Amino acid sequence: MKHFMHLIASITVLIILSGCLPTSVIDDVLIIEAEGVDYIGGNKVIGTVTMPNYVQSSNPGSSGAGLPTTASMIRYLSGTTYDGKSLVDRFQENGQRALRAGKLRVMLFNKGLAKHGLRKQIDLRNRDPEAPREMNLAIVDGSCKKLLTAIDYQTQIPIARYIQDMIEQNNKQNYPESTLESFLYAYYGDYMDPFLPVIRKSGDHLETIGLALFKSDKYVMELPSNKVFIFKMLFQKFDQGVYDFEFASQKHIALKNVHTKVSYKVKNGNSTSPDIYAHVSINAQIIQAYPKSINKTMGPKIEKKIEKHMAAQAEKLVHMLQKKQIDPLQLGQHVRSHTRHFDGKSWYDRYPNAHFHCTVDTTIIQTGISD
Repeated sequence: MKHFMHLIASITVLIILSGCLPTSVIDDVLIIEAEGVDYIGGNKVIGTVTMPNYVQSSNPGSSGAGLPTTASMIRYLSGTTYDGKSLVDRFQENGQRALRAGKLRVMLFNKGLAKHGLRKQIDLRNRDPEAPREMNLAIVDGSCKKLLTAIDYQTQIPIARYIQDMIEQNNKQNYPESTLESFLYAYYGDYMDPFLPVIRKSGDHLETIGLALFKSDKYVMELPSNKVFIFKMLFQKFDQGVYDFEFASQKHIALKNVHTKVSYKVKNGNSTSPDIYAHVSINAQIIQAYPKSINKTMGPKIEKKIEKHMAAQAEKLVHMLQKKQIDPLQLGQHVRSHTRHFDGKSWYDRYPNAHFHCTVDTTIIQTGISD
């Protein structure tokens, strides 16, 4: 009886406390799933938010006909505001229901804002307890508003989910992760710079066209899509992705990555010209090849060509990043972790003079039908 009375008392307290908390019923709110910000100059932006609006249908239909009982109706709000203002607060008075941002899937910025700087936007999201750390960020080549509000896409799923699915699918392939959490880590971290994918609307669909590289919060350059595999193999280990290798003029091989890993070593980390050594190991399948270009005896020769090509491309990429004085590959962190009493104050002056060396070991585990 005593335990029963304790149980009753506990339930009563929980009921009382739960009544003190604000609640949101899904039918009573507009849940924002995507935000887009276009810079128009003078510290002004055009903000756009999209949300599925769940409403009761008067025509539920039968046997798959008509609308479901609860139909998802895409809605959006758009307007001018100043850079750094919460779009939820900006549009709260415009929505027919209360706006909530707890289910944000994607946040987009046009290139104009990226070049101007994302500091205010990132600071806003970092302080916002409702902003999911796993939401995806991206740069839009064109207008965020047009991309988010277009009605001619092939898919009928909400635009936020379309963008999220595309970004996350690419993250499993050639592109590195681009969540709010990963951006904040590189933005606030020492000896590193952030990056984001670049997407655009192309006809009735979306496409990912490259990787935007930043110096702190400002856009510096775009790495084209055909260079992103090399970037990712230097950045992290991964198990998917496809790389197109032109082994002779107009003759291509498509490599499907089975497993790639990278390791680093550093010599003379505190010198004016540190030596950074990257070693990449790749297990791959050949999934497409120029007719009669691949057989068992040619395998080792192709591997050597791929290794030489990828190593050269990696060194060329790092040299370009050094010239731009950006470090999205976080090489500074590798030097720091391999150097006793690392001199961090002088690293940014020494980074452009560092010598980067790359070796690649490729193992082709399957060459296709010619086996």
